[in-house]
Amino acid sequence: MQAIQPTPLDPAEKERLLEEFRACLDAWEAAPNEPGPGAEPLDLHTLLAEMAALKSEVRLQSRQFKSALDELRGYGERLNAHNQRLEQELARAREHSRDVRRQAERKVLLELIDLHDRLHAGAQAAARSTPSRLARWLQPGPARLIERLAEGQALTLARAEQALERLQVRAIDAVGQRLDPERMRAVAVESDEYAPDGIVLREVRRGFLHDGELLRAAEVIVNKKASHS
Repeated sequence: MQAIQPTPLDPAEKERLLEEFRACLDAWEAAPNEPGPGAEPLDLHTLLAEMAALKSEVRLQSRQFKSALDELRGYGERLNAHNQRLEQELARAREHSRDVRRQAERKVLLELIDLHDRLHAGAQAAARSTPSRLARWLQPGPARLIERLAEGQALTLARAEQALERLQVRAIDAVGQRLDPERMRAVAVESDEYAPDGIVLREVRRGFLHDGELLRAAEVIVNKKASHS
């Protein structure tokens, strides 16, 4: 079998092909390492320096954040302490206001009780002055006037007692009870052989409670049996 002989290239065509191959090699070698416009070549020293700078910046920002967090925590603690002081001051102010109100109420109630005592004494005096049947027959005009005055005193006393009851004020039941030092004050003693020692025989001045608390102590006469030698 006869071998085929290649056709020889034209010198000009050969030169063109060589130029194209050379241009491809130059482009391949320059493409991977060619820096962009204005860029500096990157080496290991530059990379480590940039990483160290970035680490320092992160550390600085962390310290700044911790400082801001500590300052915010301190502000919160100061605000909490201020709120606690304010609550304590408000509690003291409310307690002071209650004390002032209780003192004012106590003063008014004691004045009402004093008025009640006067009305009670007047009603008792009017009851003792009630004219007899003979006096009413002999002097019907004055007798009727005295009776009306006594009725008016009793009615006024009843209204005063109703007002005290509405204000949660009630009298202390002392007569016949054993002396209670917290609610009663003995101003005198008498001897009654039929009553136990320490029993209240009579009231000199009635005592009162306001909503369960002592408003005025009762002044009483207490029994003390005579000793037999």
